[in-house]
Amino acid sequence: MTSMYSVWRRNILATVALILTMHMSVTALAQDINDDETEVKATSGQINVPLSGRGLLERNSNLTVSPNSIELGMVEVGDSSTQTVLITHRGDDEAPPVMIGNAVLFGLNAEEFTTDFNGSMTLFPGESFEVAVTLTPLQPGDKSAGMRLSIVDSSSPYVLLFNGEARFPLTSNLSTSDNNVNLGETLQNNPANGNFILTNDGEPDAPAINVSAISLSGVNSTEFVVDFLPQSLQPGETLDVKVSLDTSTAGIKSATAEVFHDGNNVDLQINLSGSVNEPQAVPVNFSVSNLSTSYIFVKPTTLQFGPDGKLYVGEMNGPIRIFDVKRNAKNNYSATLLESISLIKDVINHNDDGTRDFANKRLLTGLHVTGSANNPVIYAASSDPRQAAGPSGNDSNLDTNSGILHKLTRNGGNWSKLDLVRGLPRSEENHVPNGLVLVDNKIYINIGGHTNEGLPSNNFAELPEYALSAAVLEIDLGMIGNSTYDIPTLDGPNDAADPFGGHDGLNQAKLVQNGPIKIFTSGLRNAFDIVYTESNRFYVWDNGPNTGWGGQPGNDCLNTVDNGGSKSEDGLHLISRGYYAGHPNPTRGNKANTFDGQSPIEGPANPEECNYQLPGPASGALVTNSPSTNGLDEYTASNFGGAMKGDLIAAAFNKTILRVQLNNAGNKVTSKSVLQADLGSTPLDLTSQGDNQVFPGTIWIADLFGKELYILEPVDY
Repeated sequence: MTSMYSVWRRNILATVALILTMHMSVTALAQDINDDETEVKATSGQINVPLSGRGLLERNSNLTVSPNSIELGMVEVGDSSTQTVLITHRGDDEAPPVMIGNAVLFGLNAEEFTTDFNGSMTLFPGESFEVAVTLTPLQPGDKSAGMRLSIVDSSSPYVLLFNGEARFPLTSNLSTSDNNVNLGETLQNNPANGNFILTNDGEPDAPAINVSAISLSGVNSTEFVVDFLPQSLQPGETLDVKVSLDTSTAGIKSATAEVFHDGNNVDLQINLSGSVNEPQAVPVNFSVSNLSTSYIFVKPTTLQFGPDGKLYVGEMNGPIRIFDVKRNAKNNYSATLLESISLIKDVINHNDDGTRDFANKRLLTGLHVTGSANNPVIYAASSDPRQAAGPSGNDSNLDTNSGILHKLTRNGGNWSKLDLVRGLPRSEENHVPNGLVLVDNKIYINIGGHTNEGLPSNNFAELPEYALSAAVLEIDLGMIGNSTYDIPTLDGPNDAADPFGGHDGLNQAKLVQNGPIKIFTSGLRNAFDIVYTESNRFYVWDNGPNTGWGGQPGNDCLNTVDNGGSKSEDGLHLISRGYYAGHPNPTRGNKANTFDGQSPIEGPANPEECNYQLPGPASGALVTNSPSTNGLDEYTASNFGGAMKGDLIAAAFNKTILRVQLNNAGNKVTSKSVLQADLGSTPLDLTSQGDNQVFPGTIWIADLFGKELYILEPVDY
């Protein structure tokens, strides 16, 4: 179309070669006309005469059209677009008129173009007129056509070209982020808020949507308030609509919000709901979610939020991971790994004879985060990473003096480590330095026992209890200061490695009189966690014995091997200074138990520790639980009208989280119930958040083998 137009828009000279073939009837041979120009063929009676000439195609130069092509742009099907051109006689006063004959539309899409000019127009010099061209598309796509103007006394017509584009009409739908907005459960006269987000879902060139009004209807329509002003939303724009509930009266509340708009779809209807409860009448209920993070946890054993609002997670092999956690919506939490601390993991290990062991990891099962938001401090306990014994009785030569209390401080962007105490005991099995808490500049730390019921046995590689095992130790940080306290040991076979290398007790750490370490509570077989409550009470949940893993001391209270024993449940204890929880330690109970002729006990023995007390009422346990029960914390948030405030929560290996309610004195259990069942794989540790902490009222659980962290969120969050 363009080449035809260019031909028609300029004057050209065309050379025309014509060959005229003339058929003549002859009765005789042709005469000799011109041997150079005429070929005579007697056999055919045909003469070919070459002729040539020149033809001239000429356009009227006095006619102009502006513009000479029309772009009608994008037109939606069902709509139309019009453009005009100006046709002018530009000749001088003496020039003859220009007479336009026919005006004909032609081209691929000629049926979709119209014009108000059908031809038959005479223009005198200086005269002009407008021609309107309209595109009214029937289908989407590219559009093109032309109009041919016949000019009288001109050998060349005038051609105008039209172009455009068509599409179906664009529409805009208004959508909502939620068709059901639940404001949750709340107490009377407490705030209850929610929201929904309106979005113009149109394509970029689609029309705006005018959201004109939101009306409320339904049973409690007067008790809901929608914060809204009319607004126009361009495609892709959103409007966050806040909803609140009047909580002055109790009950289940509902209403419907209808959103009026001029978008392509019908008006939106959004169901609003909420529940207002009288104080003390809020049902205790949590929802479960798992923490969304790209990091894959490797046997998480301990966790706590720090004063900086970050989540600190210790893993079994020694690393501490620090996460930034965000609550994206109800029951929707995500975490970004900010830091990985390997200072504990990289601690040098030893064998039980004091020689170097080259395992590049440590067993980490307890941490306590304190300090300030700008300068957090981590206290953590670690020990030899090996775990042996069990039915095989294997002695792996792990260091039974390998326990260390660490202090990690952050200076600027870097963490530094100070080993506060070295030489704490650990068993040949998996009873080790565990949970700890800081109270009045003293660390209270659980140290696992070395036996099942007090006596050495095959399943614990025949290791006896040590002077500092099976107890909660009180460590006076003021006495230690900013230094390392290596616990004095017995005069053992390889004192050069002290305080490391327990030599099966021959080089064990001593219970030193007037030293920075004291026995706070004894008789604990293997308490994993320890909690200090807002009412200034200590609680631990001790792991009970197993059948055939070792027996209890006789009347002589000597460390003789005994492979008996029977299974008992785990017991919750309210502990205090001098409290005995029922698990014997003959080494502390009878100074006749010597190691190469030496007793590791300075000062008098404690004969009470010779007596085995069955876990339960006989041992002073407030309540027992059959599955292994480990992580322990106090619920301090005021959710559910304060119904759980002061309760204890615990994690058990049967995939349950327990709730323990106490009397006002804290010395009697009034109820033990399952707060959450069927949680993960092996929930080990947990921590809960108070009213003034991040994510108040939530409970966070570390799953040892499930590679997950779980969150229990209260329904009235």
